[in-house]
Amino acid sequence: MSADDRLATVRSTYDLVAESYASVLPDASFEAPVDRGMIQAFVAHVTEGNARSVVDAGCGSGRMTRLLSSLGVDVSGIDVSGGIIDVARRSNPGLSFEVGELADLPFADMQLGGLFAWYSIIHSPPKDLPRIFAEFFRVLAPGGHAILSFQVGEGHRHLSRAYGHDVSMDAQLFTPEIITEHLAAAGFNVVAQMTRPARTHETTPQAVLLAHRPGIGA
Repeated sequence: MSADDRLATVRSTYDLVAESYASVLPDASFEAPVDRGMIQAFVAHVTEGNARSVVDAGCGSGRMTRLLSSLGVDVSGIDVSGGIIDVARRSNPGLSFEVGELADLPFADMQLGGLFAWYSIIHSPPKDLPRIFAEFFRVLAPGGHAILSFQVGEGHRHLSRAYGHDVSMDAQLFTPEIITEHLAAAGFNVVAQMTRPARTHETTPQAVLLAHRPGIGA
């Protein structure tokens, strides 16, 4: 399957499940305490002496965008699914959302202070990561930070049912080592990593990485 075909599949799937996705995951209460700890670390980095904004890249229905805003972050959201962006706008009228792709972000070079990618790469196979992470690096200002979460493992799982709907889509699994290597190749330094076991309602371990774009001359 080509990258364009994969993107079309992800878009149509989330268009289909948008309403039920928002019902199942209405807010950030699903996240484990250690997940929230990594998010707090990200917020501390991007708000400390940094007036630039943050993008929630792959924002879904905006539940994490809303959390970041509540923590004092100047944040907007993008997602490839127009249907789920409609839900995000309706659910979060005070925040900005638009349709966009991880590998083609609607921002100028070095415009952002932070990039939040919460389970946003789980439908992107490893061969797509160099382009995506190069785009993350492009839009971040020197000294900016990116945070990524993902499901730990190797290969992928095929999803035939999600959020009460019949679907046909792959969910990718990654090791922290592979993601670290791809981030380093794009120019990032990983400054913190959290890996935790699966909770009772999860099928895989989970990981969060916090990465830094070095300052000019660093």
